[in-house]
Amino acid sequence: MIPDIAIGNKVCDKYTGSCGRVVSIINDEVEIEPTIIKRGARGEYLEVAEPPIRVKIANLEPDHIKRYEELSSNYELLANILEHEATGQGRVIDAAKARATPCTCFTYDTTHYAWSPGVLGLISEKKNPKQFREFCTLGCMPGGEGVQKRFEQIKGAISEAHERWLKRGGGLPAWWEEVAQSLEEHKIEL
Repeated sequence: MIPDIAIGNKVCDKYTGSCGRVVSIINDEVEIEPTIIKRGARGEYLEVAEPPIRVKIANLEPDHIKRYEELSSNYELLANILEHEATGQGRVIDAAKARATPCTCFTYDTTHYAWSPGVLGLISEKKNPKQFREFCTLGCMPGGEGVQKRFEQIKGAISEAHERWLKRGGGLPAWWEEVAQSLEEHKIEL
């Protein structure tokens, strides 16, 4: 629950995934004007407001979209790249949450990648277009400045770790040793 609510705050209903600005406060409820992010005809990202909905204050949480508008951390990107390296796609943990939230997207080497709350690992439009269509229906938010560069650095380090790990014969402890060594060699801070 968010203790101090004010008109203009960006919040989310943790049950429906609807997010937007608070437009009015009525006793133990607020009206929020949900927004979704859609890709425009020229590939630009558009924030579209929907009619206000009522939500119990007890069901609110800070707006997760705000978190994704900020520069994503290497740690978050690392977790998604590790799963993608292992399986080649995102692993769906919470499908309802993934469908109810927009993806954070970026393009690298002509391939569109995304990550979504509810999915562990990157969603690749090229490798798994079905997953991209299913879990990015609410649109794609830009991944932030520098995400392509960080992706390239982390992906390179993880790919090197994967090659060395395969030569060692596998095993989970060996995998994490190789990942840690590769991140250190590439001076990637988490």
